[in-house]
Amino acid sequence: MVRLHRLLMFLIVVLVCSFPFSVSAQTPSIADRLRALAHEADEGATAARAADAAAIQHTFDEAHKGWELFEDDLRDKDAVGYTAIERAFDTLKEALAAKPIDAQMALTGFQQLDLAIDETIGRITDGTATAAPVSSPSAVLTMLNNASEALSSGNTAIALQHAETAQVAWPSIEGAIATKSQADYHAIEDDLSAAIAALKASPVDQAKASAALERLRTTLSPYTVTQSYNMFDVAAILLREGLEALLVIVALLSFLRRSGNSDKRVWIWGGGILGILASIAVAFILQAIFSSASAGQNRELIEGVTGLVAAAMLFYVSYWLHSNASMHAWKRFIDERTTQALARGSMIGLALLSFLAVFREGAETAVFYLGMAPSISSSDLLAGLGLGIVTLTIAAVLMLVAGVKLPLRLFFRVAALLVYYLGFKFVGTGIHSLQVAGMLPASPIEMPAIPQIGIFPTWESLLPQILLITAAVIIFLYLRGQERKLRGPSMAAG
Repeated sequence: MVRLHRLLMFLIVVLVCSFPFSVSAQTPSIADRLRALAHEADEGATAARAADAAAIQHTFDEAHKGWELFEDDLRDKDAVGYTAIERAFDTLKEALAAKPIDAQMALTGFQQLDLAIDETIGRITDGTATAAPVSSPSAVLTMLNNASEALSSGNTAIALQHAETAQVAWPSIEGAIATKSQADYHAIEDDLSAAIAALKASPVDQAKASAALERLRTTLSPYTVTQSYNMFDVAAILLREGLEALLVIVALLSFLRRSGNSDKRVWIWGGGILGILASIAVAFILQAIFSSASAGQNRELIEGVTGLVAAAMLFYVSYWLHSNASMHAWKRFIDERTTQALARGSMIGLALLSFLAVFREGAETAVFYLGMAPSISSSDLLAGLGLGIVTLTIAAVLMLVAGVKLPLRLFFRVAALLVYYLGFKFVGTGIHSLQVAGMLPASPIEMPAIPQIGIFPTWESLLPQILLITAAVIIFLYLRGQERKLRGPSMAAG
């Protein structure tokens, strides 16, 4: 038994020690994969010399399939080699797109591929390979803008230099764009190749290069700005919605006290608590739906639609606040609803009134946070929630325990302005997300972005916001005029 035990231990040690070597033996290195790709390039060159279109197509398909298996690994190890191999494949794609297949161009492409592979293996072997420089969509867009300006000035050599610099920087940002929009990812790759090919042509095809650069700038522009919300936006939503629900509860309790029905307060509190619980349930359900959908490539689309829906809700709330901005209108609103519930003699109706008031605010809050969540850090989200809850708790104690009354007119006016600001921001960020998702076009404007308030440098997002500001000014002037008309007769009577 002792010998058997020792034998088993020996076998386990051997297996454990040999495991890394067996794994590495089964997984080809980048150099091995490059050599296999070089073999495909040689076969493709032979087919191109024989002008065998079917063999050229077949060899290209096999080579490209093999390249896709390790291109990301090579990009992270040797950016120069990655870019050179991509250019060779672009030449081959252009040759295969010709009708009939351009065998001479295909030969050039396979020879370019073979040369790029040899040089890449050399850099990997001697340790001179370097990863792609860390860049950003904004930096790449600047390179493209410089290329476009140089081309407009007739300096094609400088334009080519800037375009090639953008192509070298592209690998460091392509992953982030591919996860948001596969269509934009492929469009940028194709247009980069088209622009460089047109600039290298003899003579230079300026029209083709200019068109490709313009498409690149338009496609890349939405990715250069990161939309964001801060903790004060989060706190403002919770405070505004919570105060409105609190006002309803306080008003209902006050009416019951004035009408001699204080014993029925439990129905108000019960409905309010159920409203809070239902709101929390809705928040979890929406979060689960959003998380599931966001795992795919429709994340930006969902963010955009959610943002615009939230904006529409906010503007409706803003209108409702204006319509109840006076003490008289607010009391009439509460008294009518409560009187109807008491008249029916059903306490369930009273509880339902309280439930709906709280649930409406809670559900709205969930939708607003759903639109915010993807564009805010977890720390800011939690800090904003904490700030809102603490402030709301203090307000609740003052109103329910100390009997402090909020100046309703001031509250509604300030809340309406706050809601309008948030709606303005939701419109900008919602349209921006739809642009990133490829659902809306993006026409760049030469102006700085201000993501803190939802302003992005495209006409499609800015024009609706200009209209909103114009509408706000018109409404303000109209309401001010109405107030002056009401003051006129009362002053004359005095």
